[in-house]
Amino acid sequence: MTQIEKSTCRSCAAFCPVDVTLDGGRVIKVEGNHDAPIYKGFICPKGRALTAMHNNPDRLKNHLKRQPDGSYAPISSEQLVAEISEKIAAMLDRHGPKSVAAFLGSPGLEHQALGPLMIRFMDAIGSPYLFNNGTIDQPGLMMAPALHGSWAGGRMHPDTLDVFMIIGGNPVISKQYFPQHPGNQLKNLTAGGMKLIVIDPRRTETARRATVHLQGIPGEDPTILAGLIHLIIAMDAVDQEFVRTNTRGFDELKAAVRDFTPAYVAERAGINEADLKEAARIIATSPRGDLGSGTGPSMATRGTLMAYLLYCLQTLRGFWAREGDAAVMPRVLFPPQEFKAQPTPPYPAWGFGAQMRVRGLQQTAAGMPAGALPEEILTPGDGQIRALFLHSGAMITWPQQDLVKEALEALELLVVHDVEFSATARMAHYVIATRVSFEVPVMTQLNEMLSLFHPGYGWVEPYGAYQPALLEPPAGSDLMEPWQIYYRMAQRLGLQLKYPSISDLLGIAAKEAEFKSEAPMLDMAHEPSTDELYEMMCTGSAVPLSKIKEYPNGHLFDEARKTVLPRDEDCIARLELGNETMLSELRQVRAETHVEQGKKNPQFPFLFIPRRIQNSTNVVSSTDRTVLKRTYNPAYMNPADLDRLGLASGDKVEIRSQHGSIIGFVEAESDLRPGVLSMTHGFGKNPGDDYDPKRDGANVNRLTSWTDDYDPYHGMPRMGAIPVAVTAISDPH
Repeated sequence: MTQIEKSTCRSCAAFCPVDVTLDGGRVIKVEGNHDAPIYKGFICPKGRALTAMHNNPDRLKNHLKRQPDGSYAPISSEQLVAEISEKIAAMLDRHGPKSVAAFLGSPGLEHQALGPLMIRFMDAIGSPYLFNNGTIDQPGLMMAPALHGSWAGGRMHPDTLDVFMIIGGNPVISKQYFPQHPGNQLKNLTAGGMKLIVIDPRRTETARRATVHLQGIPGEDPTILAGLIHLIIAMDAVDQEFVRTNTRGFDELKAAVRDFTPAYVAERAGINEADLKEAARIIATSPRGDLGSGTGPSMATRGTLMAYLLYCLQTLRGFWAREGDAAVMPRVLFPPQEFKAQPTPPYPAWGFGAQMRVRGLQQTAAGMPAGALPEEILTPGDGQIRALFLHSGAMITWPQQDLVKEALEALELLVVHDVEFSATARMAHYVIATRVSFEVPVMTQLNEMLSLFHPGYGWVEPYGAYQPALLEPPAGSDLMEPWQIYYRMAQRLGLQLKYPSISDLLGIAAKEAEFKSEAPMLDMAHEPSTDELYEMMCTGSAVPLSKIKEYPNGHLFDEARKTVLPRDEDCIARLELGNETMLSELRQVRAETHVEQGKKNPQFPFLFIPRRIQNSTNVVSSTDRTVLKRTYNPAYMNPADLDRLGLASGDKVEIRSQHGSIIGFVEAESDLRPGVLSMTHGFGKNPGDDYDPKRDGANVNRLTSWTDDYDPYHGMPRMGAIPVAVTAISDPH
């Protein structure tokens, strides 16, 4: 007998409400929930693929242990915990707490208790080595508020905007900035008069809706932003009262952008000067606006500078919520917060916390530098990382795949959690087979946390939802939720863990001291349920979790709405427009030659950029492939470039950078800027595995290097705007 139950998709951070059709404990269909507020029944292919994920014949139903001959054999939960605990105890005794590290990636979306329990365990053993994917994604989003300061009143409500500008982002696909039915939101906002400006080397699904599309050369995002700031100042369009009252450093910023004239910017960035001026005119004449960025400019180097300049442009126009405005992103499952029309001052972006042993990298406002992790594993000596708990598809998603493989193979202990025997699981000493999606309860607190440092996530309105687990694990399986490994290890090691708090995640990705709150102690004799952990995590929330549970479709909680309050009379905080580190880097940009910009390299005449697809978030799993148009990731190029190379769609090519090469199949795309090659990440196999580029796709991270143009603080390397060469491959088959 079929039944329809309510849940939430956790395949990405949009957290779309879904209707799940069940029959005898089996998922039959997943559809959008039309009864849920805000989303209007929206669902994307990732959500529909949850049916295949639950019914995956290759799903792991037992934990695995690597055998001496390299094969894997099942191991019980009890034995798994016992063996891992014994190895960790010995490692701590021999080498100290810095020998143990943990990395949290996208699986934290599905398992919301994982991050807090992981952090509490690592704190208990005294290890500072907590890494996250923020430093190989968009670290500038966390660095910029530290360098510039932030606005305690928050951003302007999307429904009130006259202009929205997105640089290197594609909300229609990524679900950032308009995460609840993005296409519908953009359609309604632009129909209501909002102007949309897109800066992107590709005419993306979002750019097709733009009033102005600046299709610049990849990597020139700071140049374009400096040019827009130059024009806003030249047009006398600075919000003088706002800047005078709330900022410092305007004269320094003005001097730094003086030479970024429209003619210079247009020539260097490869855009039309008239289009640049039109974008500036729209920004200058719009009373209310908002600006955002995606992964594109972050991966093209100088992502911190780009994010800082974006904040400066927003501040120059005063595009921040004012007294009396409805506050956006009000807290629901977080403790209540007041919004005030005043600055929150800058705070240290680096110079605190742990210092790495390699390349001078260090802990920053974006967290511990993932860019140091492989080298810290491979570098002998005191502080060498020897054990890693890995919650990530590292073998497919991290830069420089060959070095990642070498590092993971060098570990004395690698523990991975997964739902299938993935490329990363194949590297592990132990694979924890975990519950998936509808076997785990879900709440919306995590996305509220994400909105604290990523303005493209969360809910503008006070939305909250909770749904229980809908299914028990498959019969005969022996599974764990990934948080349980940390609790059970702590039990065996005699460690006392504190109550989990979702705010702990901000301690690895933001102002650490501010969020390292005191917490009660967990009962270490009686293991809590996931629901009990959720209750602990929601202690003091604006709306009690018990009330959230009364609304299976989710709900807008009017009692959580907030209005932006007036400025405190004693507020002396200022936003920083003249950060010397950032302006010094901007001067370096202006002094670069064309060769240094990567535009004139006959050996590597094209620039590679990554792109997203609706069907997966970061790693293309076996179930994602059930909804793919192709099993591989085409190498998209402009038709004119294909003609010059004598290539046609479907031709097999070698794509080579100075760091490595991959095999691809070209595909013509007129929406792509000439001179640019674009491929989706998340495909491929491990080096040495049975591999068919047409069946498996190519891992674009083989084109990258951890040491290529890396940020000197958080260590993110160049992952986009990579110079590449394209050569035809004669394939008789």
